[in-house]
Amino acid sequence: MPRRHNHKGRSTTERFVSLPHHMLRSPAWRSLSAVARCIFLELAAIYNGGNNGFIALSTRDAAKHVRCSKDTAARAFFELTEKGFIVCCSRGHFDRKSPHASEYRLTLYACDRTSEKASKAFMRWHPDEAKSVAGPMRGTAGPTSGTVTALTKDNYRLRSDERDRDPPSEPSSGPTTGTHIIYQMGSGVEDTGERSGVVVNLPPRGRRHAS
Repeated sequence: MPRRHNHKGRSTTERFVSLPHHMLRSPAWRSLSAVARCIFLELAAIYNGGNNGFIALSTRDAAKHVRCSKDTAARAFFELTEKGFIVCCSRGHFDRKSPHASEYRLTLYACDRTSEKASKAFMRWHPDEAKSVAGPMRGTAGPTSGTVTALTKDNYRLRSDERDRDPPSEPSSGPTTGTHIIYQMGSGVEDTGERSGVVVNLPPRGRRHAS
């Protein structure tokens, strides 16, 4: 009878997908979305030990296999590439002459296309890299990329304090400013001789206006 296992206890009759513990425990793997993990398993299932760098899987087929939309599958491919799990070696195109899907390599293994060693770039990924958000943002004049800083209560309070310390210096608009007091004729103010401002003479039966 043929041997079904080698000296290391591995099956010699059936292929399997290897998921090392150091990868499963890495921050990059734990930060992956569920769809991205499923698509990584689909790519790993195509790997046969000698085609790394030639692993072909289109976005349409990946969406069909994991039962999601094409847009969700495309975001999962981008996520796997950004976090160092896969590298796109050949972009796919579907013209009439030579249609073919994109070809990838898993950084977990050595590349059979370029003989490059396994980079395992996902082990160098850090959660701080996720703070940089690229792409169009709402409320902007165009595409904007960079770090997004949320407005907190402390930021609002700081801006309010700055406005209180620097009040506007422009004069108020209008013909007059200040407090206006109207005195009745014969109230005794005209006898004191005190002047608090400009006195305006009014017509008979009128009033004096001091500002």
